[in-house]
Amino acid sequence: MATKQDLVLAKRLMAARVLTEDGLREAFAFQERLREQGKQASLEPILYHLGLLPKGSLAVLRSPGPLQSQPFRDYELDGVLGEGGSGVVYSGRYRPNGSVVAVKVLDPVQALREDFLERFQHEARILIELEHENIVLGYEVGCENGLHFFSMDLIEGITVLEAIDRRGFLSNEEALSISLQAARALKYLHDSGYLHRDIKPGNIMVEASGLARMMDLGLVRSLEREGEPQPGDEATTVGTVEYLSPEQARGRADLDPRSDMYSLGVSLYHMVVGEVPFSGETSYEVMAKQVLSAMDTQKVKTRRIAPEVHFFITKMTSKERELRFETIEEVIANLEAYVPGGMVPVDLGSPRAAVPVAPPVAQPVQPPPVAKPVKPSPAAKPVKPPAAAPIKRKGRAPTPTPKRKRRRGR
Repeated sequence: MATKQDLVLAKRLMAARVLTEDGLREAFAFQERLREQGKQASLEPILYHLGLLPKGSLAVLRSPGPLQSQPFRDYELDGVLGEGGSGVVYSGRYRPNGSVVAVKVLDPVQALREDFLERFQHEARILIELEHENIVLGYEVGCENGLHFFSMDLIEGITVLEAIDRRGFLSNEEALSISLQAARALKYLHDSGYLHRDIKPGNIMVEASGLARMMDLGLVRSLEREGEPQPGDEATTVGTVEYLSPEQARGRADLDPRSDMYSLGVSLYHMVVGEVPFSGETSYEVMAKQVLSAMDTQKVKTRRIAPEVHFFITKMTSKERELRFETIEEVIANLEAYVPGGMVPVDLGSPRAAVPVAPPVAQPVQPPPVAKPVKPSPAAKPVKPPAAAPIKRKGRAPTPTPKRKRRRGR
């Protein structure tokens, strides 16, 4: 009988798609045969023995969490800023000079997948390479004590999605200001030869001053390497379905900057209406609506959305990309006429009180039924940590200085 710890580990490995159901079935069958022989063994060493995982690859899971273990030589972690599908972002300090930073740590289980690890490192390198006032600034990427991490600016704010959740929707002025800054970041990104592919309110941070900065560049694709395999291409369609352009939803390979423009238009709609224009029970249903369905303008009218906001939404989210603005520069030029000074303060709202939820009733969980012995799956290739020295920004002192003045992107 598998222990609770074994079942939790199995669920985690399955969720990350590190192991297949057949692989886990084989491991549990082997564990059952050992039990029948009067021997006890946990799931982890069995996975190593069968060659399903590199030996020792799960050892980091037995260590205390990063806040307790403080695994990084140059960074002291002091709190959790947020958690996502790929890992946890911590607040902390850079020990050599005391600078306040944010440190993103990749989930150790996710790191077992080469494509996830490559995407994580790709995002870090892009943030380190680029420097624009409306893009989060990255400092260093590396691996210590079995944990992959990268450090970046610590932003004193929340995501635009959190602001929407707190307040219901944003004002016309706030939404246009955020959209203008996001458009400027996109222009810089496009001019640098990259396509974002995942623009949405959850990937834009905003401070009370109104300063908005783009983050989460894990799906950024090089426009200059079109046709070559790149991080994030393991899936036919990438991005968040509610914000995908019709061409993204179709899985087209010839994406251009107008695809990001469409996602920005959907984000603007979400900001002023308080919900996305297309939703459904499945991802496929939402993608079908992105391709075929017209946007419901009645919701825009009932919210008393300003005519100029309605215009930008309609223009940027045209189903045919030829009918959108020709370039992101054109979007910026039009938006600047409606945003005095290029930025307006944003009311971040107050966190909503947590609603008490009754704990779920525990249900007995059984391991997969015992199957006949099968030939072990080929051994997974061990994932090697990044080469020796961590990657840092070129031409800078080795110590990050989050408070320094930054030049504006062109």
